[in-house]
Amino acid sequence: MLRIADALAAATIAVLVMLAVRPATAAEALHLTTEQYAPFNFDDEGEIRGLGADQVKEIMQRSGIAFDLELLPWSRAIGLAREKPMTCVFTTAHTLDRDKHFKWVEPLLVERTLLVRAAGSGVNPGDIAAATAYRTGTQTGDYTVELLRNAGFTEIDLARDLDLTLKKLLSGRVDLMAVSESFLRRLQDQGVPVEEVGVLYEQIFSIACSPQTPDGIVARMQKALAAIIADGTQAEIIARYN
Repeated sequence: MLRIADALAAATIAVLVMLAVRPATAAEALHLTTEQYAPFNFDDEGEIRGLGADQVKEIMQRSGIAFDLELLPWSRAIGLAREKPMTCVFTTAHTLDRDKHFKWVEPLLVERTLLVRAAGSGVNPGDIAAATAYRTGTQTGDYTVELLRNAGFTEIDLARDLDLTLKKLLSGRVDLMAVSESFLRRLQDQGVPVEEVGVLYEQIFSIACSPQTPDGIVARMQKALAAIIADGTQAEIIARYN
């Protein structure tokens, strides 16, 4: 009986951490995963919000596709979308390395990826080529790993999440950190002492769906995204968080 009770308790907890935005059966629902990465996606007292999350929920509602939404560590979130049928992950940078592994719905956002330093650190590379000599931090599985490697960075420090990378930056354990422009603005608004060093890349951010996701589902999502771009809803959502 104890084992049964424990199993029921575990199942209840699993259900609670899933934020189902509309009712659906497991067979018909599209499973959407994302990470804690404000202002793109974040947990706001049990609700997943952000400039990416709000767009995705609007897309799903307009397309009439049943879905559920889950916040996970990034490596887990993108891994599920790569391997599991009827699973998509956002807000995902569309890179050359990732292109063939997913079906894409885009753009949720076009934004610059920056290199930042701790304010007053004295780290001052003159350009991206010079920056490659510095120890640079990011999180495991993040799109910036590919960008850094392609740019010639060899001293790349990987952490389990961006919060840990930020702590390393502020404590001097890494010299630079690769982040989105929106993330930098968020940090500066919160008074975190970081500042821009230079532009690493201009990036398209998207919804990335597993290869097994039906083309019809992806097409309906793309049509809904085109509609929210055309009627100004996307711009309103982005402005809400910038």
